[in-house]
Amino acid sequence: MEKIPTIFDRNWETNRKVNEKLVLEHFDFENSIATEKLDGMNVRVTVRNHTIVRVEKRRNPDKTQKNDGIVDPWYVDADEAETADRYIFEAVKNTDFSSVPDGEWSAEALGEKIQGNPLKLVGHTLFIFSLADWCEKVKYENVPTDFEGLKKWLPEQKTKFGNGSGIEGIVWHNLKNGEMCKIKVKDFDFKA
Repeated sequence: MEKIPTIFDRNWETNRKVNEKLVLEHFDFENSIATEKLDGMNVRVTVRNHTIVRVEKRRNPDKTQKNDGIVDPWYVDADEAETADRYIFEAVKNTDFSSVPDGEWSAEALGEKIQGNPLKLVGHTLFIFSLADWCEKVKYENVPTDFEGLKKWLPEQKTKFGNGSGIEGIVWHNLKNGEMCKIKVKDFDFKA
C-alpha cells in the first residue's frame, strides 16, 4: 500500500504546512473525481460471497523501520479478541456487504470510538472507499485545485454524512489510471 501523496509541497524546514508549489504537476484532474477524505481508521476487508472472511488494519512503519528505508504502510490482521481492534469489528458487523463483490477492499472504519469521532457518528461503520459506487456517495463537484482556491474552499465544506461536521479533506481518484492525491484542511497554515 502506497501513501497517497499531497498535491502541494510542504514547508519542511518550518511548520510542515503546505505551500503553493504543486508537486503533482502532471496529475490529471480532468479525469478524476474528488471525494471526501474520511477521518477514521484505515482497514482492508476480504469479501467472499458477501461475507467478510478477513479483516486487516493499517500498520505504519516505526522509527527504526523508517531508518531502514521502509516508508510505506502495510496491512496486518486485526484480532477480534484485541481490545484495540474491537471497534473495527463492530464497524464490520454494522456494514451491509450485500452489494460488495468478492475481493480485497480498502475501507475506513468510522464511529464513536475511532479517531475522536470527528463526524459525530452514532455507532460504528465501514466506508469502502476503494469501490467506485461507494465513492460516488462522497463525491464533490467543482473542487478547486489551486492553492488559494482550496485554502478558502476546504474549511467551508460539510461532510456528506449529513450531520453538519466539516470535512477532513479531499482525495482525487483518477478514473483512467488509478492514481490518487489528497489535501487536508489541516495541511494549510491559516495564520499566514
